[in-house]
This record gives sequence, C-alpha cells and structure tokens, in this order.
Amino acid sequence: MTANEFLEYIHYFSSQKYDDYYTDDIILQLPTKDLVGKQAVKDFYANMNQYIQETIRVRKVLSEGDTLIAHVVSDFYCIRDWEEFIVKPMKKGEMHRHELLVLYKIRDGKFCSIRAGRLKPFNH
Repeated sequence: MTANEFLEYIHYFSSQKYDDYYTDDIILQLPTKDLVGKQAVKDFYANMNQYIQETIRVRKVLSEGDTLIAHVVSDFYCIRDWEEFIVKPMKKGEMHRHELLVLYKIRDGKFCSIRAGRLKPFNH
C-alpha cells in the first residue's frame, strides 16, 4: 500500500466508510482495548461515532512490503456526553487529542492487523 492509498483510507475512515479496507479476521489493538474481526471493529466504531467525531491528521507514513507505519494525530470531538469512552469520560463540546504510532499489517491489499500506541507529549 502506498502513502497515497493510505491517505485515501484515512479519508474513508473519517467518512465512516472503512470496512472495505479490513480483512474479515482483522485484529485491532487500541491502547486500552483489543477487537477481533471486521464486525467487532465496525460495531465499536458505529457506537463511538454516536458520541465522538474523530479527525485524523497524518504526519508521516512509511510503507514496505506487507507493513505500513503511520504517525498520526487523532482529535476526538465529543458530540454527546459519553462517560464510558475508552480514552476518558467526555462531555459534549470537549476535545481530546492523541498522538499515535500505528503499525498496520497488510494481506491481499487489506489491513489484517492494526496496532496503535499513544505517544507521550514532550516535556519541555
């Protein structure tokens, strides 16, 4: 997958039209939760999208063979109070930002594994 193809995926992800990019047996490892299978990933994001609007900004993409690494910033805008959000409880109107490194494994042109890790902010 090229950097441009990845940016297209991010566009579709932000538009909530992303499941064509996942294998049926995808494993998604978030910093606080693991999801197994395309349906589990779809259900998780369908629920999240009722409360949170996520915007992803890509800082860097490196791709080689079946592996892609992305440095991204995710902004979570709360559109409805959500005490159970896996990042932190949020109230409508709040915004929370995370900087992440995400490791993608690719099989047959689709993501079969996604592992996301938060980066700590620099202490200047």
